Amino acid sequence: MKVLIVTEVIAGRGHYKAAESIAKSIKDQYPTHEVKIVNILSIVSKRIERIVQAIYLSMITKRPQLWGWIYKKETRLSFLFKELLADLIRWKLEKFILDEVPQVVIATHASGLGALSKIKEKHHFLLGAVFTDYHLNSFWIHSNIDYYCVGHESLKEKLITNYQIDPEKIYVTGIPIDPIFAKSHQRQQVNKRNSEKGEKDSFRILVMGGGLGFGGIKEIIGALNQIKEIPISVTIITGTNQHLFDDITKMKSTLNYQIQLLQYTEEVYLIMKNNDVLITKPGGMTVSEALTVPIPILIYKPIPGQEEHNANFLVKNHSAIRINHIEYIPYWIKYLYHHPNLLTKLKNHQAHIAKPSSALFISSLFLKNEVRDENMQKMIQK
Repeated sequence: MKVLIVTEVIAGRGHYKAAESIAKSIKDQYPTHEVKIVNILSIVSKRIERIVQAIYLSMITKRPQLWGWIYKKETRLSFLFKELLADLIRWKLEKFILDEVPQVVIATHASGLGALSKIKEKHHFLLGAVFTDYHLNSFWIHSNIDYYCVGHESLKEKLITNYQIDPEKIYVTGIPIDPIFAKSHQRQQVNKRNSEKGEKDSFRILVMGGGLGFGGIKEIIGALNQIKEIPISVTIITGTNQHLFDDITKMKSTLNYQIQLLQYTEEVYLIMKNNDVLITKPGGMTVSEALTVPIPILIYKPIPGQEEHNANFLVKNHSAIRINHIEYIPYWIKYLYHHPNLLTKLKNHQAHIAKPSSALFISSLFLKNEVRDENMQKMIQK
């Protein structure tokens, strides 16, 4: 069997990581299947992809509120541009599909779904849409999609109520994260307690900003430097942002706490397991991983649009604390240090909405498409 996973990297690595997680799960279960991950816009035009990415990155770094406004207008924009976008890329994408002849096509980004839906009218393949945020928008909704995979039960209800999608097509799979998150690992203690002297470990803080290193990381580092009353150590992941990595390297000597500085890494699971709290912008992949570990989340500087919705979802489900002003970060770190019961409560709420076996669920759904919701839910709980 040939499986094609279509995605995009214009907005960071989240959508691509979701595709990788599904691909890894498929290969683990079905080693003889052929799995290919492709970027939709690269197929159409690498030049267009570079232009779109440059516009997007410029907008979210320099005019984030404009991006938020555009996102809020997505229903109207979808009505105006969804069909146009599908027609623009359909001819190139159809040729690619004809050359590849996949039996299953899975999309972790909405950009190609309209074209794929139209192509499916003439060419037979199973088509699925995998949401990578805790929010829905109209660009994902098309007539010929066989399965919708969503991160939470509330999103299934919205698909049914707001878009009249057949419930039989909707699966609450969770956002697909690396299968390693489903495996049981013992917490590795980086700092051990010195019981004889009555000394405590440092409070271990992980700071992340997604694959692109956004989210006000330098501001967070400065705010943590204001903490004098409790011992802290900080791990910072800058992703692919080399400029940020270089800037923080220069700052290290000015900080009054221990720091571990990392660039893009595939060891996120172990790093999360070895920290007490996570400060991050709420990208869909990052928070889904954190929910599974679990590690309490302090949300700071979400990108307007989908990440605002992710933040609202987490706060509503008592699984994160939203920080709107940088000066509140020291307060919350000290409060959590002195109130471990709140850390425990956050972890308990996270466990209720975590979907550690999401990638396994999705790969099994598409490759054994006769399996229904009840059986899949049992699989997730194992």
